[in-house]
Amino acid sequence: MPCCGCWWNGRQRHRPPDPDTSGNPRNKCALQPGHSLMDWIRLGNSGKDLTGVGGRIRPVSPAELSTHNTINDAWLAIRGRVYNITHYLPYHPGGPEELMKGAGMDATQLFDKVHPWVNYDSLLAKCLVGPLRFELPDAEELFDSSNPSPKSDRLREPSKAQELVRKSMENLANCITPVRKKITKGDDNAKGSPPSKIMQSLVQSADLPMSISRRAASSPVKKTDKSPESPLPLRYDWIQTSTKLTISVYTGHLANPGGCARITEGFLLIEVATNGWLRTLKIKPEAKLKEPLQLRVFGESGKIEITALKAEPCVWKGCGDVSVEAATRVSSPRSVECRVMEVGRVSHDTSLLSVCPRTGPVVVPLGHHVRVHRRIEGSECVRSYTPVGEGWGPADGTEIFSALRLAVKRYDSGALSPHLTALKVGDLITLSGPYGNFQLQKLKTVKTLYLIAAGTGVTPMLGLIKFMISRSNPRCERTHLLFFNKTEEDILFRENFEEITKEDDRLKITHVLSDGSSSWSGHRGRIRDTILTETLGDIKCDSKCSHYVCLCGPTEFTYAGLDLLKKHGFKDDCIHAFMG
Repeated sequence: MPCCGCWWNGRQRHRPPDPDTSGNPRNKCALQPGHSLMDWIRLGNSGKDLTGVGGRIRPVSPAELSTHNTINDAWLAIRGRVYNITHYLPYHPGGPEELMKGAGMDATQLFDKVHPWVNYDSLLAKCLVGPLRFELPDAEELFDSSNPSPKSDRLREPSKAQELVRKSMENLANCITPVRKKITKGDDNAKGSPPSKIMQSLVQSADLPMSISRRAASSPVKKTDKSPESPLPLRYDWIQTSTKLTISVYTGHLANPGGCARITEGFLLIEVATNGWLRTLKIKPEAKLKEPLQLRVFGESGKIEITALKAEPCVWKGCGDVSVEAATRVSSPRSVECRVMEVGRVSHDTSLLSVCPRTGPVVVPLGHHVRVHRRIEGSECVRSYTPVGEGWGPADGTEIFSALRLAVKRYDSGALSPHLTALKVGDLITLSGPYGNFQLQKLKTVKTLYLIAAGTGVTPMLGLIKFMISRSNPRCERTHLLFFNKTEEDILFRENFEEITKEDDRLKITHVLSDGSSSWSGHRGRIRDTILTETLGDIKCDSKCSHYVCLCGPTEFTYAGLDLLKKHGFKDDCIHAFMG
């Protein structure tokens, strides 16, 4: 019987037989349905942040590692790399208890005793937090001969292999650019020389998280506009494999950026919008890039990540020439033509349209919406929709990376919705945007978030739920969605909510139906004071509130909710109503 991690690359690996298998902690235990190795691989490829730190690799000290030692927040280190194993625990064939023995510590020796042959780096690649930082003793400890400290053992010189891995990981985590010698005539290391043997070995090494990483050192883009009203300069860096180039643009903590990317005349253009300012990075790559582009945003860190394919597999010496245009005010929303890539369903009368802009991927800031434009019988019809992020929709549906997903409810007497729900794959629609005034900074100190939604008004709440559940600082203590609908069939994304609440008990969903069936045992009626009192409890705002509430639904619903919340004691600064 194989133990954990013995299946990978399509082949079975066997460990040596145990002399006594009775009660052996390494024996495989029964996993819950949906927790096979293939399910784990699917989760890793879903785009979900399994690192818990926004996906940016960074060094971890032993002291920090030791604080992550609970079933809901578990990190461990193996051979100098720290992994967040929280999401992997229910997938571990040996059982979560066995894996928790190494939580919060360097588990290399424990790992080597149980199954040293397992390709842990491949299995946990999407959980990599960063390298385990060497911790040096202070001078007083080191030179106090009267009280020898075991910490002096930390100064033992690592092997050449360990040092190579450590330096490569630090480059990746700290954005260190290798020092370049000044190029002089006849210099063998001048531009155009092949990568060094060390770099070539890193490219081929299966012991590193990617084939090669080399990035500009947290490069701040030079600020040309000295006006105090202009935005802070962007920072960017890059990493590469032999087949891909990834550019990371850092806009600042909770900046809630929007953006788009496209390849035009051999240039990679990246447009980033924050707080009404638009900035464009123009990259002339070292060699040709090709589509499709992938675009992701990490809400907490404000990072935008753009991945492009290389036309020919190769290791580049640099990402190319990077220039930036002066920041300009966003004067008006933009319109883009999009192609329908997939049509799914989330309820009996609501479709989920996955659309991709023809010019390249677009990301809409969290809590903002777009408008759909369509000419019908000579007149232009316009309706607003908040894009649904990844991971929402039918469980068996396919995810199209970098697509905008719109949940469209069909109204038989509606002017536009019957046409949108009748769209097929390949059809074209026009979107404009983004629109909205939601500021993610409002959630900077929030630990408890209340969401009150009716019908399709739940769509802006979906991104907030994912953001709060995944954020690391401050850690979310509770997210409560109060969801109003007419009947049970009208509840959108119900299966998704149930799946998340099973995985994370910090999320609570309270359903309220105005016309529930006779078998409905939950809350009934419309938004009223008694429902809010039962859900929110006795909350009073003060100068240091750690709670926040958002509302979205039909106009009458939203205004009624605002009145009730203010009577309940909420200040204006602790409320946001999505309108549009």
